[in-house]
Amino acid sequence: MADNNDSPNQTSSAEMVESNQDLLTQILLNFPVKSLLKSTCVSKRWLSVISDPQFAAKYTCLHVNIGPSGLYFYGSPFGFLNFDTNPNMLKVPSLSFLNVSGIEILQSCNGLLLLLCSFSSQCNNNSSGFTYCVCNPTTKNFVTVPLPDATANRSIAGINLAFDPSKSSRYRVICVLMNNMQYPDLNEIEHLVSPTYQIEIFSADTKAWTLSGDPFEAPHYTDFEHGVFCNGAIHWLSPTDVSLYFDVETERLETMAMPRIQTGGPSGFWSSQRFPYFGQCGGYLHLVEVDSISKPRFHVLEMKSDYSRWCIKYYVNLNNVASEFPEIARRYMDEFPNLAINNPEDFRVQYYAYSILSVVRGVEKEDDVEVVMLIPGKIISHNPRLNTSRLLSSWRANNVYDCMQYKWYHVCQYVESLATL
Repeated sequence: MADNNDSPNQTSSAEMVESNQDLLTQILLNFPVKSLLKSTCVSKRWLSVISDPQFAAKYTCLHVNIGPSGLYFYGSPFGFLNFDTNPNMLKVPSLSFLNVSGIEILQSCNGLLLLLCSFSSQCNNNSSGFTYCVCNPTTKNFVTVPLPDATANRSIAGINLAFDPSKSSRYRVICVLMNNMQYPDLNEIEHLVSPTYQIEIFSADTKAWTLSGDPFEAPHYTDFEHGVFCNGAIHWLSPTDVSLYFDVETERLETMAMPRIQTGGPSGFWSSQRFPYFGQCGGYLHLVEVDSISKPRFHVLEMKSDYSRWCIKYYVNLNNVASEFPEIARRYMDEFPNLAINNPEDFRVQYYAYSILSVVRGVEKEDDVEVVMLIPGKIISHNPRLNTSRLLSSWRANNVYDCMQYKWYHVCQYVESLATL
């Protein structure tokens, strides 16, 4: 009888929510994205609310800096790591709706992906054979971005995506063009002259590229191809003591100090192995510093919000990781048994085989980080605060050197989002 008495009340509450659009909207704004998308089947009213672009914009603005649900590997939509422990909760977010012959994922930015897509000759009007696209893999929407006007006198140094839903519901694409220098005779050049660069911005509103600022010089070997967007700015690394970042709103180019170069290294430059990871999560800019693959530790650094300095957030002791996953600790005799001469050095751990794929915040606590690592045959996660490691997935390659070749820009975060294009 109690159930029968409750039913009218439950029905009345449901009808009240259904008939009050403001109340329904407030409830739906608190749903996770997965639950929200499934809720479109509840009723026509729910579908109407969730499909409204204004609802999507408000929802996206409220859910900023959420952590990733998974990782795309090596710029490919076919290699995917699901962070959800329940494999039925998240399927591989396919990009087949793009209907292109080839896809390279260049960057992930708050739920949107920047892609380089190639087309078959039958359906491509672009003489270059490829184009840039911005897509939302959650909602399966995409737009194409025309190529900037590169000529014989300037070439594309890098293209990056900027999208901060807390400030605007519209994305922008940032292109750095290098002004190619023309020399009549290389033998006449007494001193190396640095090239100059020019920034252009593609607006989702105007659908056009516009110049931003004046031409500028950059620190040597600045990596404009692999920018990291965080807190309204694109950040580019340089193997010197100074890197660059570009504030998208103010269109100002600023310098960013790098951690001090350790003694013993070449003055003014650092090795590409010193910082094997550069990325962001949850609105924090992260850098991983490694002394050497032969040393059982590395540091997770975090940039201060005022860009005053990098601070060490956590130390990671690889011997602790090896206690759970011994395959990370290697001896040269394991790979080259015929070269072993049976001296004591052969039986010691001589290096650690891993690549750092991502640094994820807020897994156990809001201030926590977990370091996602690829080791021979496995993908693991290590929490340096708790000093615990866990298996995330097996990996198809057991080869030691294959697992050490991954760079941070070979992996893109998948963040579920309702962002519109």
